[in-house]
Amino acid sequence: MPETSRVTLQETVAARVSDRQSDGGASALWAQLETQTASSVDIDLATMGTMTGANLLVGLAQLPLADVAAFAAEFPTHIDAVLSAPPEATVVSAWWTMLDATQRASLTAATPRLVGNLDGVPLAQRSRANETYLRESLDEATRALDGVLSATERTRLTSQAAMLTQVAAALHASDGGPKRSLVLLDTSGSGRAAIALGNPDTADYIGYLVPGMNYQVEPQIVNWTNVADDLYREQVAVLAEDTTPAGPTVTTASSGRGLAATALTTSALTSATPAAAPTVATISWIGYEAPDLFSVGGLDRAVAGAAFLETSWAGVRATRGADQPFVSVFAHSYGSTVSLLALAQGSVEVDALVVVGSPGSAIQSAAKLKVTDENVFVGKADWDPAVNSAFFGSDPGASSYGARVLGVHGGIDSVTGATLTESVGHNDYFKPGSESLHNMALIGTDNAELVTGDTE
Repeated sequence: MPETSRVTLQETVAARVSDRQSDGGASALWAQLETQTASSVDIDLATMGTMTGANLLVGLAQLPLADVAAFAAEFPTHIDAVLSAPPEATVVSAWWTMLDATQRASLTAATPRLVGNLDGVPLAQRSRANETYLRESLDEATRALDGVLSATERTRLTSQAAMLTQVAAALHASDGGPKRSLVLLDTSGSGRAAIALGNPDTADYIGYLVPGMNYQVEPQIVNWTNVADDLYREQVAVLAEDTTPAGPTVTTASSGRGLAATALTTSALTSATPAAAPTVATISWIGYEAPDLFSVGGLDRAVAGAAFLETSWAGVRATRGADQPFVSVFAHSYGSTVSLLALAQGSVEVDALVVVGSPGSAIQSAAKLKVTDENVFVGKADWDPAVNSAFFGSDPGASSYGARVLGVHGGIDSVTGATLTESVGHNDYFKPGSESLHNMALIGTDNAELVTGDTE
């Protein structure tokens, strides 16, 4: 197919994304694209080899399964190029919505790495693709290690196999916790991965956990996913409590986000059908190459991580359409620098931000961040050397910054009266039973009015 025709397709998709509806809009757009291509010549692999970006995605959707697999084998750098500079998530979402079940299945089977890591594809579908990609990559690395290799290649493959093994381990909860899904997998370098707990395609509340120094995939994905599990459980517990004043009041934001945890009174239950219980998803996100002790002094990894984080948020926003979740970000240490940079870019808005153990960033105030109603919280534990340092240009915990205090020194749950423990040092903020974790759960479920403040 001539490249000019594909450019027209891409422009058509982009032009229609803003008014695409979840009912008939996508199918109407697909019909229009089919009309445009009906008189064109058949697509062959050589022509596909000239396509990039959204053009390539549309072209791949027209190929039979065998040809998609052949293209992926013959032009692997084209897949790399799409993933390194992907179309906007709204364009990807429109493209995916327009595909039929056969096209989606063919693309997932033939190019799991592509489908699994395109922001704008629903996360459940991405997980199915990434789990295939995980198995295939681990099998390939294991087979290669049985052969004759240079010392350098053997070291690389051994590290990759170890990283993939830990990702596989993190996918499986041992105690009947929420379903885990693999929503990001990049095997290059030290790797990138993200595991969702719960169902982020339908959850009312989605929380991103962004880690800092030394949190690369191989050594930390299991631990960080367990931390996400702890926060998930605390949020579920918060939602199970009656956190609402008397009366069946339901608070919703005009945008469709910001659902408040609501408990109907006994009298209300007799006269109204109870609403479905709100749901939670948390995402253990190691979606950037976290620095180690020797590289933590620079911002290059934070800048790269911020771009990855923005596109991940954009993917969630795009796939959820009119059913937007309440999105919170829980960022620790250098991960807070990553998150602050991402939110200063302003391309995607989140509903709440919590930073703990933060060395700061160049952003000087909460007002400069794309966070709804400046809903920014900062936690600072005793004996944490990162807080108050303003190492990267600011101290988000300073009063001039405009953020709210996240209590971390121990306190009392204002709803249940339970005692909440203190966090001490740099790595204690996510401890189960702590005031810090409980406050995070309140913020992540749009109950920030119940957050306990600092008692220093």
